[in-house]
Amino acid sequence: MQIVHLLSVLALLLFLIGCGPDFDDVIDVNQLVSSGWAKYEAGEFDEALNLFNQAILADNQNSEAQIGIGWSFFGKQKAQSAINEFEKALILKSDATDAYVGLSGAYLAVENYKSAIENAQEALNQQPDYIFEHNPLITKRNLHLVIAKGYYFLGSLEKSLDSIHTIDESIEIEKSDLESELPKVLEKLTRSLAQNMYGE
Repeated sequence: MQIVHLLSVLALLLFLIGCGPDFDDVIDVNQLVSSGWAKYEAGEFDEALNLFNQAILADNQNSEAQIGIGWSFFGKQKAQSAINEFEKALILKSDATDAYVGLSGAYLAVENYKSAIENAQEALNQQPDYIFEHNPLITKRNLHLVIAKGYYFLGSLEKSLDSIHTIDESIEIEKSDLESELPKVLEKLTRSLAQNMYGE
C-alpha cells in the first residue's frame, strides 16, 4: 500500500514539474530591448516598436523599453505619440536624459517651443556633451539647435543667436539683420548638423 502511495506521490510530482514553467519560454526582457534598439538603429521603427512593446508587457517598469517606444514613434514622425511615451519613461526614471532629448525634438515638431527649450536644457544640464548612443547624429549640438529654433519662434531673437553661437562661434549677424538672417542660419545648421537626424 505504501508503495502504491509513493508511486502516486511521485506521479503527482512529475505531473506538477511537467506543468511548471518551460525555461526555454522565459522572456528575456533585456534581449527584447537590445533587439529593439538594433531595429531602431536600422530604421525599422515598426519592428522596434513591436519589440519594445513586448518588453513592456513583460516588465512594465522597464524605462529603457519605454524610452525605445518613444524614439520609435519619433522615428515614425508621430510626435504626439512620442511625447506621451517619453513622459511615461520619465515617470519610471526621472533622470532619463534620452527621454528629455526625445521630448525636446517632439515638442519642437508640435510647435510647443517653450517645452522644447525646457527639455533640451534639462538634457544639457544632465549631459553637457550629450551623444545619443543609438543615433550618433543626435548630439549636444542638436539640442542647442532645438533651443535656438525655439527662441526664434518665440520671438527671442538674441537668445536664439546666443544658442547658435554655442554651435558655431564664427557666425556673425548684426542685430538689425536678425529677423531676416536667423531663418537662413537655422536652416543651414539644420542641414549640416542633423542631416534630417536619420541620414535622409
